Amino acid sequence: MRSIFFLVLAANIFFFVRQYFFVNGVTKSDEQYVAQSSENAGSSGGLLLLSERSGEKVGTEKDFAQVSSLSNQAGGVQKEGAPLCTMIGPYEQLLHAEYAVERLAALGADVHVVPVEIKEGESFWVYLVPEVSEREALNRLHELQRKNIESHIISKGDLTNGISFGRFSQYEDAEALSLKIKNNGYDAQIKIMPKTIQETWVVVGEGFAEKIDDSVWEELIRKQKGLEKRQNYCLGVASH
Repeated sequence: MRSIFFLVLAANIFFFVRQYFFVNGVTKSDEQYVAQSSENAGSSGGLLLLSERSGEKVGTEKDFAQVSSLSNQAGGVQKEGAPLCTMIGPYEQLLHAEYAVERLAALGADVHVVPVEIKEGESFWVYLVPEVSEREALNRLHELQRKNIESHIISKGDLTNGISFGRFSQYEDAEALSLKIKNNGYDAQIKIMPKTIQETWVVVGEGFAEKIDDSVWEELIRKQKGLEKRQNYCLGVASH
């Protein structure tokens, strides 16, 4: 019994010594090291606690968002302040536009001809979906023609090897033809297409138009009925 008592006592003493000198010692040492590192971080770029690291990262992301916002605003200001060019047009013939270019260039202007595509409403295309091959499309075309349905094969674009029944400026006309074709057993479709025209304009670079006398502009505008002088953004032409 006495030997057991001394054995238990020795074990308790060993546990106490280990707990006090090793475990607690290491913990206090770690705490002191982390505290010292935190104090030196601001001046020497030392170690930081994980929580402080996280806080620093969040702050960086916030700053980046603010910079991005300012960049977007700056881009908007730059767009609004884009330079304006002077334009004359629309010309019915390219030859007349080129004459105006020569006349203005002789006066030292930075001038060139610009083709401008203008949207003028929509058109409505009545068609059949493409066949699997050109041969099948020809067979379908002959079949339609035997029924006296005017049509032709679509040779290019997304609807290649489809059958076209024509385009209409009014939706009602396209719908009426579509119903007529459907009554003959064909699933006619209607596709809305943008209707555009191309105009020819003469564009004078920023800062040059003011140096040209008004009499020259009047002379150029008188060359053709319907010509007009206007200002627009130099980097692309705004909508009519």
